Amino acid sequence: MKSHWEIAMRPIGDRKRNVRRALMAVACFLLVLGIAAVRAAPQQPVAKLPVLTTARQAHSLEYSQAALAYPVHLRGVVTFFDPYQEGQKALFIEDQTGGIFIKTGTEALPPIHAGSILDVTGATDPGGYAPIVINPRIRVIPGVQPLPNPQLETLPSLMMGTEDGQWVAIRGIVHSVELDGTHAVLTVATDTGTFTATTLREEGFDYSLLADSQVLLQGVAAPLVDAGRRMVGVRILFPGLRWLKIEQRGSADPFALPIQPLGHMFRYLSQTGGPHRIHVQGKVTLFWPGQTLCIMDASDGLCARTSDRGTLNDGELVDVVGFPALDNYRPTLLDVTVRPVRAGASVAPILISAENSSSGDHDGKLVRMEGKLIGRSWTQERSILLLSSERILFSAVLPPGAFQREEELASRWPDGSTVTVTGVFSGNVDRRAITRREGVSQLESFQILLRSPEDVTVVAAPTWWNSRHTLMVIGSMAVLTLGILCWVVVLRHQVHQQTRIIRADEEKFRYLAQHDPLTGLFVRTVLLERLEQEIHEAALNTSSLALLMVDVDGFKQLNDSMGHAAGDEVLVSLAGRIQRSVRESDTVARMGGDEFMALLPKMHGIQDAERVAAQLVRSISVPFIVGGNTVAISVSVGVTAYPEGGTDSKSLIHCADAALYRAKALGRNRYQLFGEDNHPKPDPFEPRTRLQ
Repeated sequence: MKSHWEIAMRPIGDRKRNVRRALMAVACFLLVLGIAAVRAAPQQPVAKLPVLTTARQAHSLEYSQAALAYPVHLRGVVTFFDPYQEGQKALFIEDQTGGIFIKTGTEALPPIHAGSILDVTGATDPGGYAPIVINPRIRVIPGVQPLPNPQLETLPSLMMGTEDGQWVAIRGIVHSVELDGTHAVLTVATDTGTFTATTLREEGFDYSLLADSQVLLQGVAAPLVDAGRRMVGVRILFPGLRWLKIEQRGSADPFALPIQPLGHMFRYLSQTGGPHRIHVQGKVTLFWPGQTLCIMDASDGLCARTSDRGTLNDGELVDVVGFPALDNYRPTLLDVTVRPVRAGASVAPILISAENSSSGDHDGKLVRMEGKLIGRSWTQERSILLLSSERILFSAVLPPGAFQREEELASRWPDGSTVTVTGVFSGNVDRRAITRREGVSQLESFQILLRSPEDVTVVAAPTWWNSRHTLMVIGSMAVLTLGILCWVVVLRHQVHQQTRIIRADEEKFRYLAQHDPLTGLFVRTVLLERLEQEIHEAALNTSSLALLMVDVDGFKQLNDSMGHAAGDEVLVSLAGRIQRSVRESDTVARMGGDEFMALLPKMHGIQDAERVAAQLVRSISVPFIVGGNTVAISVSVGVTAYPEGGTDSKSLIHCADAALYRAKALGRNRYQLFGEDNHPKPDPFEPRTRLQ
């Protein structure tokens, strides 16, 4: 039975439960009223993006604006249409305000050609470089409209990127034509560089007739970009031969051109042939298929890069046509074509010594020289013998693929052997001397290009006394008398002394080959080798590296006013400041003259490189004391990074050089990151005073 207390408390518990239920009912009612009020409240209207009706409006949008997908309604004339592009069709149109790219995708389109009038609706997109139109709906307007009058441009102006997608004209000389499926690709040279021009191939036309012709091209300027949306080049897309005007036709048979002596290339004459192809003739002195061809006529020699993989025999007389060019201040030919004339006897080599090797008149000629073998360098592509003669160090380069293993080199030509090498003399010009003195080239080093391993003849084998033989003699003579033992010790001392001399020569060669004699910094070849290694390591480890190109502002004026000795003292001090501004693990090299480069591996991003560049500019801006005088010097620095500035050494160096050029153009005494807008970043340490 329940107690009186429980019976008395039951009404109180019932009242509490009823109150809770009532409160819950009121809360649910209020919640329903709130939801209904929100639904009944008027919604704020969403602002609609305006419709863009001109190509200039769409093409001028910033990246973030183009990504908003502005609606577009354009009417314009087709300037270029290529239905055979891989992945998507290429369509450019232009109205009265400018041109723009239309991304059509793979869907079927009505018949379109240059001059067709299109009505296009779609949306904006940032594109790979500049804004484009995507998801288009295209309607062809009946009739044909003439293409607009183009603006005559130069290659440097096109490289600024402002003419992207625009209908332009440019003049140049056709160096070569490559037929690639449905396309013809022209390589065109101008006074400031080369570019490619692509068009749809037209049947029945012999495109080889365009070679060496001066042409005026009308087409669309299309950028070449990297993965970071940075412009690294430009090409011209032109609709067809109708928009290619031949202003001066090249020779139909280039081998019918008059034969010029090799020594007349780039020599002052009262009449010159201009930048067109020339015809030379000579005997083959060296031929590495697909790489290098060297010939000699009665008095001069010439080497040129070639893609010819045929068979050319030593001493064979050949006709060569190509475009004159300079490679490291040496004459050469580009885009060469070779035609054998007749077989002939081998050219007799010129015997030279170390004393007259640097005279400068042996370049491109077949020579013979004696030296002592002090080492070797071997890769799967190239084998190099390191030689010494009268305190002059040089190398002999064997043909590609001559040896499969390094051991074959060591067994055939032991260190210490005296050998004669026969090959083509290839000199490296001292860039600083030719640009800062009387303007006459001087060699800073040279190498001998060999035709085959048979071009190396052993004159004298190395001495028998080496470490291994010495130990054998000591063991066998241990039982001899003390006098004989002393004699052996003397011989052993002589062997060690000779070994030290050889090793000292080898170390001296390696140091001289890798370091700049003035500043003690690494030379260009060492930096390029380490750059290739760091790019490979960065690709494997998904890391980053940076490249800084440094150039002294106004160094020529300092040299002219204070003399070369003061200029050299400034360069030595400046090299020390650059090294102190980077890490010990970084590589600093003197690229030539007053130009330096720093390789910064294992960086955490472009921001780290930016801080190093700023510290470097700030450190060098502190005045130097030269001969008791205070000298104010400033530098301009171009900065790029892997992989943003490219995935190979050539791209990274090109980007750093472009950034350096931009820093110079913006006033000097600053650094510039490649790919930024045209305003250099301020010094993150403190404000700088520009040095003029």
